[in-house]
Amino acid sequence: MATTSEIQVGMAAIAARLSDQRQVMIKVKANAGSASVALAAIPNDFADVIATVTAYGTSNAYEATIKAQLTKMTAEFNALKAKADAVAAVDLNS
Repeated sequence: MATTSEIQVGMAAIAARLSDQRQVMIKVKANAGSASVALAAIPNDFADVIATVTAYGTSNAYEATIKAQLTKMTAEFNALKAKADAVAAVDLNS
């Protein structure tokens, strides 16, 4: 059984660890917000590339391959953006 002084030291250590990990989570939340902003810029930053690939047909092997890649990247983008938004929206004060 812990003594009173050991309990006080242990409680301080628990508080310190909680505080340290809250700071880690605050950084995670901030990084997720930054990721969301960077991801949100993709459609505008690469609008010409996206428009060109979207207009590609499927009869040319190169164009069909690139168009399929864009489709897969769009799905990955949507999933990652949703996750970044969800992490950025986490309420760390509750």
